Amino acid sequence: MTDPVLPFLVFFNTLLAGARLTRLITQDRITRAPREWALRRLPDGHLLAYLLVCSWCVSMYVGTATAASWMAWGDHWVFRGVTAALGMSYVVGWLAAREESS
Repeated sequence: MTDPVLPFLVFFNTLLAGARLTRLITQDRITRAPREWALRRLPDGHLLAYLLVCSWCVSMYVGTATAASWMAWGDHWVFRGVTAALGMSYVVGWLAAREESS
């Protein structure tokens, strides 16, 4: 018999992984160079340029992709591992930022 809490944990980790990926795309320093490269090549006011810096906008696409991935591979150990790592990264980073500001 499987643990009834496991599907909830996988779903919750998928949510956190989506939040982490959204931040990675729109704000993180590690992706700044490719983001700025793309922004320099797009005309002023281009919708794709806005998408690269708008967390709210990117979250819709990342959320769709993570939901589809969860539906397709949510039972697979690789998916669970990746989403757990991304989700934990998001929470630990958030907690560390709160600690620095206090």
